Amino acid sequence: MSGTAFKCGRCAGQGVLLIDISPDGESPKSYIEKPCDLCKGERMVTKAQLIIQPADMTLDANQFLPIPLTGAFRAYIDGKVVQRKMTSRQLFKLAQYALDAAVETQNYEYKRDNGDDETGGDTTLG
Repeated sequence: MSGTAFKCGRCAGQGVLLIDISPDGESPKSYIEKPCDLCKGERMVTKAQLIIQPADMTLDANQFLPIPLTGAFRAYIDGKVVQRKMTSRQLFKLAQYALDAAVETQNYEYKRDNGDDETGGDTTLG
């Protein structure tokens, strides 16, 4: 929540992916460089790109548990606990984003369930 651009995790901030082109996979490794498909070779990914990017995985409620803590945000994801240290300001912003998304989701669900076709745009979530 602290910035608008982050180092690309797919190419480790290199801007390129190394593709193994060894014919049998056993001989001396031969690689070609291909621009990273996530950051498009820019080495950085913006928050806007992450929002519109298709999700790499979608988890059910029993696979994911968000846990806000003092000074951090933790998540239990498929048996692993991950943590991100956060300031109070970052936690407030995260909570506000979550509340805004909940209100938008509630409005979407209400319109969907009541047959209101004037949703004003894309009606697919995720």
